[in-house]
Amino acid sequence: MRLFTTGGCGFIGSNFVLDWINEKREPLVNVDCLNYAGQLANLNEIENNPLYTFMHGNINNRSLVANTLAFHTPDCVIHFAAESNATDALQKPEQFLINNVIGTFNLLEESLAYWKNLPQNAQEAFRFIHISTDEVYGSLGDNTGEAVFYQPNSPYAASKASADHFVRAYNHTYGLPTITIHTGNIYGPRQYGEKLIPTILQQALAGQQLDVHGNGENVRDWLYVGDAVAAIGLIAEHGVPGETYHIGAGQERSNLSLIKTMCQILEKKVAHPGIPSFESLIQLIQDGVSNEMHYSPNNEKISNELGWNPDTSLNEGLDTTISWYLQHWPTDLREKIL
Repeated sequence: MRLFTTGGCGFIGSNFVLDWINEKREPLVNVDCLNYAGQLANLNEIENNPLYTFMHGNINNRSLVANTLAFHTPDCVIHFAAESNATDALQKPEQFLINNVIGTFNLLEESLAYWKNLPQNAQEAFRFIHISTDEVYGSLGDNTGEAVFYQPNSPYAASKASADHFVRAYNHTYGLPTITIHTGNIYGPRQYGEKLIPTILQQALAGQQLDVHGNGENVRDWLYVGDAVAAIGLIAEHGVPGETYHIGAGQERSNLSLIKTMCQILEKKVAHPGIPSFESLIQLIQDGVSNEMHYSPNNEKISNELGWNPDTSLNEGLDTTISWYLQHWPTDLREKIL
């Protein structure tokens, strides 16, 4: 199977690309605009691999997308590319509209044109995989599987929800074999520093106060990236067109519980001169920041139909993630925080 990925230099995308090239050993072309979260360094180990091709560009450049599809003739498009910093979305919602909604539309248009010109057997085998988020559902108190209502509560969630609807519409209207994947909160190696786990890790190692907003009880399902990319690969190979799949770890934790666990793992790896413990740095901050309870994806469908279940416990995943950051952060940053 030949793959075309978008956003493959980002967090989830780079982990997927590395896994695909190293495990599947099948061709993959990656188009990435290298915004703040897309790092070429994430894929240094395969940059000279003949199975891997990198194209620097934006999916809103339709001629680039069309030419890349025509030249590399992929069997599957996996769409990771997205603006994902929810805080930035509050200040720059138009940027999220352009990249998440219009970008997905342009990718769908070019994929549809490419697909229509394929032989019938290739059309039947082709897949367009759209990577989305559980945040399109807003804040739900129960775990209700794929049959849930959309209720995006932020500009970021709204942009992803809109993209989801375009993907669904192109399947129902034009027959393009699309699949949408909604994930829980994915963490692991190569995650950009703005996210909770790498941010807390840097602050703890620097001996800084670890601010936990509100009562710290806002809950997410924490899915290790290795499990996530395994599920995405399985769906790409065996998923049913027109379907939606949810992937989660079934490991809900509050932010406060997660940070305490990180501190306990750090205690075993790093000395902390000048403070009683890493956990002593935690401070609850009553600042009016929303403590929205988030939806936790239900794995029943992908488990029953495709046999996927997550393998990594939260403690195992956090231990691996923390060790990776301690080893891979730049020397100047390590010297500053250690």
